[in-house]
Amino acid sequence: MKKTFCVTLALIFTLALSACGKTDAPAPAVSGSTPSDTPVVSVPNAGSQPGQSPSSCTFDPALFGGKLQSCAYAGNGTLFVLADKLYLYDTGTSSVLATAEAPLRDFEAQAIDGGYVLSGMGDSGMMAYIYDSSLSLKKEIAVNELLQGDFVVSETGGAAASTDGKKLAFAALGGLYLYDLESGSLTTLLDVAQNAGTASISISMLNGAAFAQNNSQIVFFGSGSSIPAADGEEDFSIHGSVAVDGSSLKLTKPSGYEMEEMQSSVSRLFFPQAFTQADGTLLWVDRATGSANTLSFSASDEGKDGVYVSEQGNYVATAVLDGSLTVRVYDVASGELAATEVIENSDPAYFYRIPRIYLLDGAKTAVVVLGGSIDELDTLVSVFEF
Repeated sequence: MKKTFCVTLALIFTLALSACGKTDAPAPAVSGSTPSDTPVVSVPNAGSQPGQSPSSCTFDPALFGGKLQSCAYAGNGTLFVLADKLYLYDTGTSSVLATAEAPLRDFEAQAIDGGYVLSGMGDSGMMAYIYDSSLSLKKEIAVNELLQGDFVVSETGGAAASTDGKKLAFAALGGLYLYDLESGSLTTLLDVAQNAGTASISISMLNGAAFAQNNSQIVFFGSGSSIPAADGEEDFSIHGSVAVDGSSLKLTKPSGYEMEEMQSSVSRLFFPQAFTQADGTLLWVDRATGSANTLSFSASDEGKDGVYVSEQGNYVATAVLDGSLTVRVYDVASGELAATEVIENSDPAYFYRIPRIYLLDGAKTAVVVLGGSIDELDTLVSVFEF
């Protein structure tokens, strides 16, 4: 087992540049109040080009001003980095491709044809921002105003974009909606008040949605109840799919599995369990075929401290917090454990909250961000290969 030590700022300035490779002790970086607070983590691969999935990774927090808070996948080995502003960063060339004012403190990002969709909770509820490839803002949507009386309450998966950038889907309290960005039309695909469901399951609530099967289907998750109602039965977790024309509704009740969120990748959709119910398994759905599968972790309670999927969906990481951070990376196709990394620091406050972990498939590199959501701490960034 390798160990990565999150050292103090004074020690970091003595470190030389290091590549994003598998070493015995890769040196993490600190993102403080100014760009000069953060040293370079690694040197870039000169052969990488923007737009390609790079075979190596460079993460240089010194390129970002202010406190580094979080990242999000932007496609082909690029990341959105949220700091004093929003940065579009290429990990293969260690270069900032574009910047913009940060629209939200926390957000999800989806790459679409010719640009990006960022969504998250703002002061007036769920917001969606449409950008072109240079991060010029093209459209801003106040989702709850658009739904006129219904509300998106889930920050994770509450808003989803089709890969062609023509449609948005919203999973709201009252149902599932499809919004056509070109025509401005809004269609209700599932109406909870009208007893949406199948012959055996009634939908009670929707918590997240994503496009699948070449944008022809929308996969969603939430809660439901049995038809006919069973005495003493509480609502249970469900996942399902429906065609974009509202037909072909399918619902599934995973036995004994309580879903907390839906995480999207290019090829797969993942449904981590509620942390109180984590049993060391992870449900996932193939985005192309709709087939459901299960990944088993090394320990029976693994997953309660965070589950993180890679950009393409080929890998999953788990966090285990116990005075330090243990990161385990799994190959989804084979189910095998690909790597285990331990990250330590003398300040236990870094391990009071779950980390942010980003897995880059092409480079087989993990970027771990600790303390990004804690204002009183400098952000620690650790990078390792798996």
